[in-house]
Amino acid sequence: MTWAGSKDCVRSVAAALGVLVAVAGCSAPQTPDGTANAAGTPPVSGTVEQWQDAVCRDGTETDSGTRHIVDGSTCVPHDGDGVVNFDHFDSVPAMDAMLSWAPSPQVATTTLDDRPLAIWTPDGEAEDLAPLSGFGFTVASYRSPALARATEQLPGAVPSAEVTTIPPNQFGYVVVTTAAGDPQCIVETTFVGCQTAARNWQQHADGSGPYHGVRVNTDGTGSWVDGNLGAAAPTPLAERTYRALGWTIVANASELRFTHDATGHGAVVSAARVAPF
Repeated sequence: MTWAGSKDCVRSVAAALGVLVAVAGCSAPQTPDGTANAAGTPPVSGTVEQWQDAVCRDGTETDSGTRHIVDGSTCVPHDGDGVVNFDHFDSVPAMDAMLSWAPSPQVATTTLDDRPLAIWTPDGEAEDLAPLSGFGFTVASYRSPALARATEQLPGAVPSAEVTTIPPNQFGYVVVTTAAGDPQCIVETTFVGCQTAARNWQQHADGSGPYHGVRVNTDGTGSWVDGNLGAAAPTPLAERTYRALGWTIVANASELRFTHDATGHGAVVSAARVAPF
């Protein structure tokens, strides 16, 4: 998954860019008759074909193009607005990495053949998934896995009496970096996404090396992700205070402190570590 330097890549999988709030509807493995049962009450019933019939407009299914999936399709919902993805991911981390980059996805999940199936709307229209409740699914807003909250004192801020406003680029977002050029971060109204060339961030569970991307939400939660910012040219920040798209950014030579103006939460991001607060 990549940011690809375009807002479209963030906002829609069809164009494809801390506690995990449980996405209800998780289920036991697929049963021999092709249905999936939820690990709770009521059970999830039906088949993928039946779920598609309930949610999708007739004859509109196409390949979703989502990465890290066993298979997947995209359809137009009955109201003709937006898309609904039926993505069978190869692992839960792969599903989390994809869903964490949609700005406000609504999702219902189950498990088929020991792998997660996510039925989700990249643009957050929960009503498109409402028919799934008849099969026992619960539709919920997806929240990405959390980074560990910092227990030590956060790096000191370097506020400035003068605040510089950074206007969004032609795509509607802001890209910034430290004076040292690492990390680089994309600022959206609903999240900040950063990348580093260093190898100091969280290691992958499979031992393949560190993550080079991180997402920070407006409430200070976040997730480690695989991705890159693409070709967007970042604005180097001097040691002062900036404001962009509802975030206050305090910069020094090696780190950026992002605070969401409405919530007071955010994270300090450097090539050495990420410290959410």
